[in-house]
Amino acid sequence: MRYEFINEFEVKASSDDVWAIYSSSNLRTSAVQLLPSILKSKDILEGDGCSVGTIFRVVLLPGYNIPMYKEKIVNMDHQKRFKEIQTIEGGYLEMGCTFCMLSFEILAKETNSCVIKTVTKYEINDDLATSVPNNLHIVLNACVDLARGVSKHITEKNASADN
Repeated sequence: MRYEFINEFEVKASSDDVWAIYSSSNLRTSAVQLLPSILKSKDILEGDGCSVGTIFRVVLLPGYNIPMYKEKIVNMDHQKRFKEIQTIEGGYLEMGCTFCMLSFEILAKETNSCVIKTVTKYEINDDLATSVPNNLHIVLNACVDLARGVSKHITEKNASADN
């Protein structure tokens, strides 16, 4: 069975400013700093950290019951401000999913306003469909917390630039 969860989070910052963070190689370190109660580490195994083909090793803090996993950037479109990351080993795949992908799209609204749209897709055999969703909220909540953190970071950066 295939599942898809969509989240949209409005940010009081320009889409260019938000995309600059989501598309940068620094997103991995920012994610660890912005999600200290979830992420233990996110390391680059292959690639430059910001282009198609980059592979990351992601480790959550103990207590989340999600094994270490590797994810790969499979699509990056700077014009559309769109990025897709696929789990290629461990994590939800080890828990019974046959496919797991996360995408980010930054949608411009006004000059200093945009929406961070996150889509989480996964496939799982019907007999395991009740076990994985119990842990899926961790990823969904982390996406929202990351969006909040990015928004706060940009707001503070813009405020200090105005002073």
